[in-house]
Amino acid sequence: MVKIRKTKLTTNKARAPARQRKKTEKMLDKNGDLNNLPTQPPYYLKSYARAMWTKVVPFLNSTKVIKQPDRPLVEAFCINYQILRESYKSLAEDGVQVKIFTSLQDNTGKVVGHDFIGYRPNPAVKAIDSASVKINSLGSQLGLSPSARAELASLDIDEDDTDVHDVLKGGNDEF
Repeated sequence: MVKIRKTKLTTNKARAPARQRKKTEKMLDKNGDLNNLPTQPPYYLKSYARAMWTKVVPFLNSTKVIKQPDRPLVEAFCINYQILRESYKSLAEDGVQVKIFTSLQDNTGKVVGHDFIGYRPNPAVKAIDSASVKINSLGSQLGLSPSARAELASLDIDEDDTDVHDVLKGGNDEF
């Protein structure tokens, strides 16, 4: 069985073979003609997704690897962050399980009461799980995981001192 390796991005002479550095330099040259992502979030992103866009796009642009054609990945990352935050809010308010009721009706069909029949899992639990997996996958593709940042750091092309940790650090109510 032939195992295909993922191409690593690096220009580090001490840590990578010449063919790998050459591929990276070629990719960066081709990317040079592409536009950066706009720092202004798309109008249709709301709330948490919009805040995430304004936090990650400056960092992504500074890497010189993520460009306009990667915009759908960044949007999906931000949207899944929105889903994660909204789902967690539902989970915090409603709990892990939600009550199930059945309606009691009289002979005319008018609802006259509700009977408790049990619990079911809160759908927010599944949404959090799904969004977390997608955020992890998309974040890795965009260079937002520790291993992906290490790979991008090996490019030696970062002209500003933007640190992704500073970009993504918590403690901000809008975020």
